[in-house]
Amino acid sequence: MGCLLNCSICSVVNRSTVLENSTPAGDDDFELWDQNQMLRSEQQNAYNGSRWGHGGWCKPSCIPITVILTLIVLVVLLPLLEHNNDKNSSNAKGNSTPYVCSDMCRIKLVESIPEGLVYPPDSPNFPSTYDAWSELLSLANSTLDIASFYWSLRSGDVYNHSSSWQGEKIFQSILNAGTQQGLKIRIAQSAPTQQQPNLDTEILIKRNAAIVRSVNFPRLVGGGVLHTKLWIADGKHMYVGSANMDWRSLTQVKELGVLVTNCSCLVSDVAKIFEVYWMMGKDDSRIPPVWPKNLSSLYNISTPLKIDFDDEVKFNTYLSSSPPPMSTKYRVDDIDAILNVIQNAEKFIHIAVMDYFPLTIYTPKLRYWPVIDNALRVAAVENRVSVKLLVSWWNHSAPSEDFFLRSIEALSDAYSGVDVQVKRFIVPSTEDQAKIPFGRVNHNKYMVTERTAYVGTSNWSGDYFINTAGIGLILQDSEHERNDSVSTIRSDLASIFERDWSSMYAVELRRN
Repeated sequence: MGCLLNCSICSVVNRSTVLENSTPAGDDDFELWDQNQMLRSEQQNAYNGSRWGHGGWCKPSCIPITVILTLIVLVVLLPLLEHNNDKNSSNAKGNSTPYVCSDMCRIKLVESIPEGLVYPPDSPNFPSTYDAWSELLSLANSTLDIASFYWSLRSGDVYNHSSSWQGEKIFQSILNAGTQQGLKIRIAQSAPTQQQPNLDTEILIKRNAAIVRSVNFPRLVGGGVLHTKLWIADGKHMYVGSANMDWRSLTQVKELGVLVTNCSCLVSDVAKIFEVYWMMGKDDSRIPPVWPKNLSSLYNISTPLKIDFDDEVKFNTYLSSSPPPMSTKYRVDDIDAILNVIQNAEKFIHIAVMDYFPLTIYTPKLRYWPVIDNALRVAAVENRVSVKLLVSWWNHSAPSEDFFLRSIEALSDAYSGVDVQVKRFIVPSTEDQAKIPFGRVNHNKYMVTERTAYVGTSNWSGDYFINTAGIGLILQDSEHERNDSVSTIRSDLASIFERDWSSMYAVELRRN
């Protein structure tokens, strides 16, 4: 029996060697492989008549080797398997009961509507991004943390324009808060480049208004950027959405985000994501094999945070992040959150994004990445969920994108009862506005179903979920608690989509 155990361990070690040099198999494959090995051993033993003797396979000389290999298994293989299980199991905490938040949380959608883009008077209307950032600056008494892709709040950095006043005012307020009001300001940004030198943050550093760290994603994960757009004030108020720290994001680009106030239970969790960026902004930083326990999330798909927003509607809430190497224990990867929302939709899926590609488009070689595209096709064909995609069209849109959009829309023509519709959203420009670089685009990144609201910071191509930092905020109302007569963050998001989808700015796909 002892030799049988030792040799079974040897089999496991041999298996671990195979795993390290090939594509990892699932746990079921692992178990089946072991059972087959045991069965073959028993059949061979029955044929030989004995495990011992001249043809025996268990000899005294194998004992030291077995001990050494056993230690290798315990030290190397088992921790790797445990880590893999922790990362991939959203049910790792083993408790499906939501945590309940006792804070008096407030939540609202905020938008940037570009100058010249006009809706009918009775259209849904929400506070501006500028108002949200100004409110956070007024609420912050001690700390302000900002995670951003780049900084260009002052128009002189790229293009002088009269509409830059909102960005200029936000920058001056941040500068004053750090120099005159004693606010402790930390900024985590993507590493500056020649095209995006981040002159704003250089000023903040020189004036001792903020501590700034730049995260070098190519060094850390082989590519990508810090694409997150996040504000945290006093550990209990936050903004997350599509708006960069750019004056154009306030007046020349269509943006959407969420402002949450007086909600430390949720904000303390998103603060852990900021702390990951802050750690990785050190000059000698490396992705750790195991993230510190204090950065582990309490909330995920199976154990969400239950929040009573605005004293009216309860939502099961959690935050997702990308890229996977920067997702700490129990944190849901952003792509998994998106797939979960799609898979659980029963009636409709409405999506508004700047880019939609089943590819990685920023890698040296294009890679096919149909993860989201496949999930939407399954939802439409198998589950008969109505799918609407509102994808931006502007000066920097790739013509090839139309081919992928026409492909998924064609499902409606191929099968009866399948409803997939695609439109392009075009922000109009005057001659003067057309001169503004990287302006005049619908920069939204959200999805809404009959039950769930998802507001993110990433465009929808593979790169953003593989090696680029982003955040998703997921709010799901429970079946027994949903009341369509009550205005909620989910119904508000649905109304924004319908407003845009039905507007003069949404056009059918080209058929050339």
